[in-house]
Amino acid sequence: MGKVLVIVNCSRRKSVDMEEVRRRLGRVPGFDLESEEWYREVLSDLVKPALDMYDGPEFRVLRHFRDCIDVFVLSARYGIISGNRLVIPYNAYLGNADESVIQRWAVYGNPDLGRLISGKWDHAIIRLTRTYMGYFRRLVVNPCVLGREIHVITARDSILNCSNAVHHFIKGPGDSQSVLRRLLIGLCPSISNYSK
Repeated sequence: MGKVLVIVNCSRRKSVDMEEVRRRLGRVPGFDLESEEWYREVLSDLVKPALDMYDGPEFRVLRHFRDCIDVFVLSARYGIISGNRLVIPYNAYLGNADESVIQRWAVYGNPDLGRLISGKWDHAIIRLTRTYMGYFRRLVVNPCVLGREIHVITARDSILNCSNAVHHFIKGPGDSQSVLRRLLIGLCPSISNYSK
């Protein structure tokens, strides 16, 4: 079926015990990327690939299809990262961010932005909330070239003006998980035994 790209925003739910993070650090890391090296040292046993760290419902779907998709995450802490990028557990949300987050990403973050922009996929699925879509548009100037065919899973007021885009309008997270699963079953026929 061709190469499949999925772009999704990070999830608040992480697959590690956040109380353990708080015990070790006295706080949970947020937007403070300048402290990344120290955090990685203290939390070395809790560091995981992004696809395994985030534990929202959409990530559970993505993990099932990991062998046939390339995942990129728009992370509030890191900017654009690959699903394979090792990340620390943190708590940050772009809805609480100001312009300094873009400047911080320019200095410390966006480690996989170049790889995303230069990649060529047959199919791209973009699942970003309204807030994250705004930041994504600032980072990826022309998202229309990311795939020959683009599926955008979003609310009605957050569309991409691409001639090659199909919009799947949703009402909430449950809808998005269902649409994502359906699209991936169609694009990844080798993964036929899907179960939650």
